[in-house]
Amino acid sequence: MATKKKSGASKLAVWIIVGLLMFGMIGFGAAGFNGTQRSLGKVGDKTVSISSYSSALQNEMAQFQEQIGRDITPQEMQAIGLDQRALNRVVTTRALDQLVTDLGLSAGDARVREQVVEIPAFQGLDGKFDRESYAEVLQRNNLKEADFETSLREDAARRILREAVLTGVTAPEAYAKALVAYLAETRDFSWARLTQDILVSPAPEPREEDLVAYHSDNPAEFTTLAAKSITYIWLTPAMLADSFDIQESDLRAAYDARSDEFIQLPRRLVERVIFPSQEAAENAMESITEQSVTFEEVVEASGLTLQDVDLGDMTEAELGAAGPLVFSLEEPGVIGPAQTDLGPALFRVNAILDGNVQSFDSVRDQLKLDVALDLATRQIAEIAEEVDDLLAGGASLEDVASETDLQLAALDWHLQTEGGISDYEEFQTAAAAVTAEDFPELGNLSDNGIFALRLDGEIPAELQPLQSVRETVAESWRAEQIQQQLRALAESIAAQVSLDAPLASFGLTENLQDDMNRNDTVDGTPPALVATAFETELGKAAVLDAAEGVIILAPRAIRAADFEDAQVKSLIGILGNRIDTTLASDVLEAFSNAARSAVDVEINPTTLRSVNSSLLGGG
Repeated sequence: MATKKKSGASKLAVWIIVGLLMFGMIGFGAAGFNGTQRSLGKVGDKTVSISSYSSALQNEMAQFQEQIGRDITPQEMQAIGLDQRALNRVVTTRALDQLVTDLGLSAGDARVREQVVEIPAFQGLDGKFDRESYAEVLQRNNLKEADFETSLREDAARRILREAVLTGVTAPEAYAKALVAYLAETRDFSWARLTQDILVSPAPEPREEDLVAYHSDNPAEFTTLAAKSITYIWLTPAMLADSFDIQESDLRAAYDARSDEFIQLPRRLVERVIFPSQEAAENAMESITEQSVTFEEVVEASGLTLQDVDLGDMTEAELGAAGPLVFSLEEPGVIGPAQTDLGPALFRVNAILDGNVQSFDSVRDQLKLDVALDLATRQIAEIAEEVDDLLAGGASLEDVASETDLQLAALDWHLQTEGGISDYEEFQTAAAAVTAEDFPELGNLSDNGIFALRLDGEIPAELQPLQSVRETVAESWRAEQIQQQLRALAESIAAQVSLDAPLASFGLTENLQDDMNRNDTVDGTPPALVATAFETELGKAAVLDAAEGVIILAPRAIRAADFEDAQVKSLIGILGNRIDTTLASDVLEAFSNAARSAVDVEINPTTLRSVNSSLLGGG
């Protein structure tokens, strides 16, 4: 019997679906939890299988661990709520399955068969579907054929429902344009800094009552931080690096192994659109050259998006026969047609990335350090086992330091401590959590170092008496008085600033910032400088406190977004796609929540606790 050949996209979808199903079902097997219990409960008339919950929980854990870059414990999983998130996902899915059933939607037997016969695990030596292999694989994984095929059928029907819900879910183009109008607007503004030297009167001297009042009104400024007296041992690769004698051959081998890092070929950020014929490609290029259409419009006319035609950064060799032509561009632009394996194409170069070749001699010192650090890391891994055994046997930190290469030190630590081991987040976390009842345990540092610490005592926060901080109080009081004078002067000047009376007309050193967008910053100024420039009316001025003195700023020109600019058009397209994606996600979530609220959900808490105990090692 002839069968219709499926597209690559549909094959990928089948593999994802079947892979998730197989992975989830294998977690506990079709026989279920402890061989007797097969489900957690019901959503409407649909059973919530233990295997689906297991799969969802493992997926949640894998995604979260990828986000944070480390493994998490079962206790952390439950504290974060990943188990509840997984359960909610499974319940919502079954609610959609119930809705699909109520609506009478279903995938036919032929569609399910197409999915089954394409799975290699179910194929014989001749590459064709083998009925015995199918039964054997399912039996080996404790899966029933009916359950497996029902899962495939339900998933296919659920996709039909989702596609129906999301059809036509797009945001108005005006929404993206409004965002781009905000983001792409630029301003010209001027700013000037007022410092103490502009004041006519010298800084005043405080009276005793001024010092007493300032000390009383600002206790936090003169209160020492609560601290912990900590003794610790530590060892990092950098501490051992100088002890190794690195051979020249090792350096050469390291350079060769990292050739991709040290020998970087020139690259181009490229987009490519393919045409059915040379004539069509030439006509499109001619239209772009004549500026009657844009590259974006050509892409859209081809039924594609900019994401579809984006090749990323490519070398000349990676572009094949089109490489020499594309690399002949000396600045970003569109070029073509060029022949490719897929047909004639136009290319748009968005950025030119120069290559960078670093010779062996130029990176020799870095290679020597890296090789030494690698050797030190391996040695520390061996030392760590010895240290772990010593600490487990009750050895003190002083004993460990005397018997190993770890260094012994002590400090009074608080949340603002910097330098040395305090620059490591791992040490900061351990120091914040340590109590007098804790025994020293070996910990790892981010650079592959190791450490252990002990709390020797607590140092409470204490307000320092005026007598011991008198000069500091006096300096702070003077600084406050100077800042108040500067702000008063700045506000009086700001009230007189206009487009006809710029900052320079008041004898100030005027700094000009042109074509600034909302994301720009100006070195040496407060982070709020640019944002304030966008909030200030044209022809008016604003005053900001700065680390040194006070700043006056005045907008000089406002430039609206140019919707004819190619980059602005591209930004509209990118934002439009993201808005549509977000909107579709929100619509689907709202629809799914509505489907869930329309059915009865019965989850057996005892079974759920038992499953969590088995999966997570805790209730």
